[in-house]
Amino acid sequence: MLRRQISNSPKRVHRFRYLESSRRHSEKHITIKEESLYKPLLTMALILVFILVIIFPISIFDNMFPTVMIFLRRLFGWMSLSAVATLLILPVSVYDVELIRIFSDTVRFDTGYVIFAIFFAIFADTFFAYIGYRFTKQLSRLFARKAKKSDVEKSNANLRKYGNIGMFFFSCTPLPFTLAIYTAGAVRLNIKGFLIAVASGRLVKYSAFALFLRLFGINLVEIGQNLFTSIFG
Repeated sequence: MLRRQISNSPKRVHRFRYLESSRRHSEKHITIKEESLYKPLLTMALILVFILVIIFPISIFDNMFPTVMIFLRRLFGWMSLSAVATLLILPVSVYDVELIRIFSDTVRFDTGYVIFAIFFAIFADTFFAYIGYRFTKQLSRLFARKAKKSDVEKSNANLRKYGNIGMFFFSCTPLPFTLAIYTAGAVRLNIKGFLIAVASGRLVKYSAFALFLRLFGINLVEIGQNLFTSIFG
């Protein structure tokens, strides 16, 4: 008799704590795939493997393809500067300083090289802006669960309405671009509009810089060196 009662009793289903936020709010199920950062982390891991195997510090391909390796190391340096300038909050963009050096030197860098540098800078800045957007968007989902959905939507309505216009404005000016990226991820701007705004804004900014410096023959690096020498001797 006791065995029949045990066999007829329903089996208890064990639920993992990380798959469900609470029993009262069954609609707030949290799955690992939704909330994890596996895509950005996988991208960064692939970049790290590329650096360790090919770029840094001494590659096995140096003797086989010396010119190609010099070119790849230069691209890696630009990518590093773009990552620092895009993801870290700094008073001055370190990538802008490097691009100004290229734009100002009309002897070493011709027009074709400048055009390539501009489009690579647009690609790098847009890529790392996407990385920052994804990180902030995933983290904002976790914090938004603690607040009412109606309140979150109401507070972000105006930012979403004019967000892409603001991203274009921040992308083509020396204003704090990093904070704009994190804000866009927090309010969940449309990803396509966000990337288009970043790329188009960067195109306007870098093209204007290059046109102004090369058209009027202004070498800001030389001017800065002369100013530093005159002040500090």
